[in-house]
This record gives sequence, C-alpha cells and structure tokens, in this order.
Amino acid sequence: MIRLDTTNPPGNEVLMTDLIAEIFEKEGIWHRVQKTGEGRANLIARIGVDSDLPPILLISHTDVVGCENQSWTHPPFAAVEKEGIIYGRGTVDTKHLTAMQLCAMIALKDEQLDRAVYLLATSDEEQGSALGMPKLVEEYGCLLERGLVINEGGGFCITHNEKPYWLCTVGEKGRIELRVIIEGASGPASFKCENKAVDTFSALLEHLASYPFPLIETDVHRRFCDVLGDDITHPFLKHFYTYNSHDAIILQRYDIGTQVNVLPYRIEFELSLQLLPGRSEAEARAMVDALFADMPVTYEVLRFDPGFASDCNNTFYRTMEELARRQYGAQAIIPVYALGRTDGRFLGNLSCDVYGFSPVTKAIPFETILTLVHQVDEHIDRDSIEQGTRFLTDLVGIIGKS
Repeated sequence: MIRLDTTNPPGNEVLMTDLIAEIFEKEGIWHRVQKTGEGRANLIARIGVDSDLPPILLISHTDVVGCENQSWTHPPFAAVEKEGIIYGRGTVDTKHLTAMQLCAMIALKDEQLDRAVYLLATSDEEQGSALGMPKLVEEYGCLLERGLVINEGGGFCITHNEKPYWLCTVGEKGRIELRVIIEGASGPASFKCENKAVDTFSALLEHLASYPFPLIETDVHRRFCDVLGDDITHPFLKHFYTYNSHDAIILQRYDIGTQVNVLPYRIEFELSLQLLPGRSEAEARAMVDALFADMPVTYEVLRFDPGFASDCNNTFYRTMEELARRQYGAQAIIPVYALGRTDGRFLGNLSCDVYGFSPVTKAIPFETILTLVHQVDEHIDRDSIEQGTRFLTDLVGIIGKS
C-alpha cells in the first residue's frame, strides 16, 4: 500500500481500491468500487449479516499528502523497513489503518456475527473529501446509519502521572468560517492620520486573541476530568482540557497589501470559529455578532459545518477501553475532540458514534505522532501494525457477537 503513490492532488486512489478489491475478491468478501473521477475511487466492503443492530464501520482514507521540498532518509514510496520500523508516506495517515482494518475483515469473515461490518476506504480526504466519503454516504448512507465507527485521529499513548493512557477522539468541533473586511485611511506608513485600517486590524487581533470564551461542561470534558483528575501537568493534556471545553478562533488568511511604506486602506482576512458540538448555525451567527459588536468591520459567513459528539460511556467505548488495558497496558482511554476535521464528520451527522482510535504502541507516543503526520520520514513500527490488527479484530469480534 505504501508503494502505491496516491499523493493528492492528483490522488489516483484507484491504485488502492484495485488492490483492496483484488484481495477481497480472493477472500470471497462482498465489495463494491465507486468511481468518482479520473483515477479517483472509493471502496465499500461487508462481512456479517443484515440486522437491526447498529453496523460496525471501519473507515480510513487512501490518499496521502505530498512530499515536495522534503528531504527523506528513505524514498517516501519505497516502504523501506529498518530494525522493525517501516518508513513511507501514509504509514500513520492512514494506510496503516486501512491495512489493519482489511486484515480484521479477513480474520472475521467466517465468524458468526450478529450484525453487518463495513470497511470504507475513501479518496480525497486530504483535499476536503468532495470525491470521497460524501459520495459513499450519498449512495450507501441507508446502510450506515447509527453505525459504530472506528476512524483515524487517536489511539496514541500519552503519559499522565507516570502512567500510560491512550487518546481516543469522540467527536469533532463545528466551524463557522468568515471573511472580514476593514476599511480606513491609507497613506505613507510614517505619516500620522486618523482611522488607519492597520490600527483597526491590530486592535481587532488583540480583541480576538483575548476574547473570553466561557468554559462549557460537555460530556467529553466531564469524562476527561473524571479520568485524569485535577492534577494535570502534561502540556498536551492541559491543552486538551481547554480544547474540550471552549470554543476558539483560528486566523486562516490575511491580506494587508504589498506596497512598501504605504499603509493599505483595505484589509481583508478570513477566520473560523471552532465550535463545541451542539451549536446550531443560528447560535454560531449570534456568537459572531457578539464577537464583532462595536468593531468597525464588515463580515460575511462563508460556510457553517456542525460538530458532533459520540457516546463515551456505551458498550463499544467500554470494550475499547478494556481491550486497551489488556493489550496495551493502558490505565484508561482519554476522550478528546479531534484536533482537525476527518471523514468521520460525514458519519457523525448520520447518528453514528465515531471513535478515532487507530492504535499504535508506546514506541510512537502522541508527542512523536505530531512530528510524523504530513512530515518528513513518516514511519510506523511493525509491532504497531500487528498489535493494532489484533486489537481491531478482537473489538469487532466482541461487539459483532454481542
């Protein structure tokens, strides 16, 4: 899989779907390939039986980001293995998950499962997913509703009070994206004048940076605190404490002109509000109005995407946690909202419970993962692939026979 170059753009994910389809054909597993463009394709496969029970959905994306301007120790599509470490683009985002899920499907294909188990391998996730998961949901959504989903985004070890825990994403924040325009006086940069656009821009940045979003007691935040207690010292866990309980602002792009020593009369920038799950578009627009109240700016809403949250106390979640204790020595699973957007968002709004848990061993802790995703010398250890396959096989087997 790593040796198949599915860099997006252009994608060419059909290389992956052809490979997976060939394997499933040999194994006698039902599957369909959905073509969505030149060289672009998604795949859905199924084992188990139709029933009224929620299906299990194993999802991953088959495209990868590019390697331009990166100096790799080993070629990024050679899948070189050195001392148990496999190097290559996609080894942790997310062809490792595709491989583990595929192996779990094969291992369980002849088991007497009481529900359907679907594998969804999608294209275009790295460029917004337009040709990927939404297309599968459009065609097969009626089969996927209320699903129990294993997704990317978590499954990484983090240490708290010298004990190992594993992160699990249990939802994603929503977003409202805005274009903001400031207009004012122009002129030489060194000449004093009133109503400078840059002065307003500076004041607005300070206002946004210090805006007092209140703490919201979400279910995820409460569970997070129940697991870790009050003594949180790890810097990333302190960040998650705030991230799980507060809305936030992200400045995405700005344009303040290109002329030397001349202040612009117009400044345009784009920002997004990251919103805790449960916010409606009307609530989000009211927050924007409050954010810019009494500020001399104009703005327009570009788009709104709702967030979603999953149950972090159901049988599926508790089974994941028990398996993490047994197989990885985890003290517990820590629930968090995903730091970015994944294909899970298209299922979270189908009343699915979506869990980011693509487990790796302690050899690649969370701190290391952050330096590997989309970065040079992306890699994974062989033990993570083998143990992760066992974990997913056991999880699906237990839930699929319950």
